[in-house]
Amino acid sequence: GGSNSSSSSLTSLIALPSQYRTNPQLQTQFCAVMAALCLCSPSHVPRVVNGLKDVVAAMKRFPENVTLQRHACLAVQNAALLARTTSVDVKTMLLELGVGGCLKRAGVERGCVDEAYAALRDLGCEGW
Repeated sequence: GGSNSSSSSLTSLIALPSQYRTNPQLQTQFCAVMAALCLCSPSHVPRVVNGLKDVVAAMKRFPENVTLQRHACLAVQNAALLARTTSVDVKTMLLELGVGGCLKRAGVERGCVDEAYAALRDLGCEGW
């Protein structure tokens, strides 16, 4: 059925970044897709958790890539908002991965300052 096909496609997509860690263009597109997925439905959260780990890794790997940082900030913010509707503790996982420092670093870039601070706010890190 369509549901199994969707689930399989999502799983395949989330596995991609680890195969292309050094490709900033692919990592940027992946972060954009993750932002959209986290906006879609709480049912995606358990499946996108591993993808969120790759989003944080991409933020650390390409700190100078403003477009990637912007998409990653949106993914983190959307995941934090979605976390309110699910039992998966996405916020703690993201914070333990060091996303707070990544967001603070992204917040100095003119192209993603608003997104970075919105993500920090929604993670409960306003004092950063």
